Amino acid sequence: MARRRTEPREEERKIYPLLAYQADPIRESVKWLGRKWTLLILRDMAFLNNPGLTPRVLARRLRQMQEEGLVERVVTNEKVAYRLTSRGEDAVFILLAFLRYGIRHHMPSHAGPKARLES
Repeated sequence: MARRRTEPREEERKIYPLLAYQADPIRESVKWLGRKWTLLILRDMAFLNNPGLTPRVLARRLRQMQEEGLVERVVTNEKVAYRLTSRGEDAVFILLAFLRYGIRHHMPSHAGPKARLES
């Protein structure tokens, strides 16, 4: 005689973790990285440029980025510097995606084919 399959009782049902898209990591990433100046400061730290911000604005954003775990403050011989954390380094890949998109879709057409990335 075949066994009848019954629905599991309420306490036997397994609770599955949220799938990545249900947790909405894009929204959370934009929430933190989309703050004013954050991506530009990360860009400039990664590629050794000067963001051209006033010292006050730069200091405030660096403090916030330190609290968010994107940069760390390093003090040596009365000199203060900031460097990217591993979390900040991960964000550089986002910048590279923006760079690729910008080159492909927003470079002036007179820049020539060598300036565009190949697929």
